[in-house]
Amino acid sequence: MIRFLSACLIISLATTAWSQNQTTKAQKGVAVAKKGTPKVDAKIDGIWKTCPKYLVNQPIAEVLEIDPKDMATATVRLLWDDRYLYALWVVKDSELSADAGDDWAQDSVELFLDQRQDKSTSYDTDDAQYRVNFEGKMSGQGTGYDEVDIKAATAKNKKGYIVEMAIRTHAADMKVGTVMGVEFQVNDEHDRAQRDAIAKWFHTQDDSWQDTSTFGTLELK
Repeated sequence: MIRFLSACLIISLATTAWSQNQTTKAQKGVAVAKKGTPKVDAKIDGIWKTCPKYLVNQPIAEVLEIDPKDMATATVRLLWDDRYLYALWVVKDSELSADAGDDWAQDSVELFLDQRQDKSTSYDTDDAQYRVNFEGKMSGQGTGYDEVDIKAATAKNKKGYIVEMAIRTHAADMKVGTVMGVEFQVNDEHDRAQRDAIAKWFHTQDDSWQDTSTFGTLELK
């Protein structure tokens, strides 16, 4: 009887591990946003604490100019309501700089959004790239980009900085079950007034600024 119970326990544990592994693989490239409206103030309010964190830590080889262990990385959490998609970034970056002349080369975060998830190989009117540097300067690009659609707050801390952003959505039907295309990126201006590294969440090439077809999926829950 003991041997039988032990065998059943081993089978059960193996089945659970296999199931968890399959779930992990199935969820790669899928981010979930929970419903809720935070105050955009660069503070981690209680509403964020039950949201899943997504790691933005994959280096882009062709632009990596520093040791990967020194590269800036981040975690991202997501919320949504009837008008906005919200993102809370906690960035680890040991050296903060905005000396580079180009916005995209400064220490900053970027959220790429394909509101209809058309996966087009160029930007349509529902596609845009939203950028906020560690000092709170906002910028972006893409056919669907409008500076009035983004608001943000930032705060420095001992390990780097926090960015809280709100992006007004126009093309997406903001309700449970809606899916959009999404990608997250951290730009690292290390110490030479240029971009020395890019960390991304899903697609590990530097082409999200012009091609939405390789974005991951955002699900509104």
